Amino acid sequence: MWHRPKGFTLLELLVAMAIMALIGLLSWQVLSTVVRARERSADHLDQIDHLQRALVLMRQDLEQAVQRPVSDPMGTPLSPLLSISATGGQGPGLEWTRAGWLNPMQEARSDLLRVRYQLIGDELHRFSWVYLDQAPGSQPEDLVLLHHVSNLEVHYLDTSDQWQTLWPEPEAAQKPVFQQPLPSAVDLRMDTREFGSLRLLVMLPAGWETGNVP
Repeated sequence: MWHRPKGFTLLELLVAMAIMALIGLLSWQVLSTVVRARERSADHLDQIDHLQRALVLMRQDLEQAVQRPVSDPMGTPLSPLLSISATGGQGPGLEWTRAGWLNPMQEARSDLLRVRYQLIGDELHRFSWVYLDQAPGSQPEDLVLLHHVSNLEVHYLDTSDQWQTLWPEPEAAQKPVFQQPLPSAVDLRMDTREFGSLRLLVMLPAGWETGNVP
């Protein structure tokens, strides 16, 4: 008796191939979604890390503020801490002298450092000068801390517990720079694309000495 050979028909093979292709496509889409989610998560964690380091560095710089005026490259005396107004393509910021700059290599330099935080375009920069009294042509070290910053506002708490938008305040600005005080606290606010509105409130050594609490 003759028996038909066992096997698959062409139609059955086509159906099986279509099912396998569909399974493969769905598997690839799931894998692709997982990979993209991991990449987005890694990018977000990296942004959070950058933000945390920037805020920690800024807090450390402010908490080490000292009443030490400096001279700019033209020899003009500058206040120990001063606000920077927005001009041209450069945004607002603040500049001050900080202590506690570690010197593990025992280099021929001071343990004081002049720093400036300023918004330029949509980037928050930290400038630092190794030598406090700047020579003509001297250039600061430029570190970009944050990207996509759309606004920067700074307020300063004076000895009367009043918030000021400029420092030194008009009355103190009439005094010689070595007599101009530090604010008791600094309130810094900025708007970012990734994290929305951020606020950093730091009490300076002058605030701890006088007992002024914002």
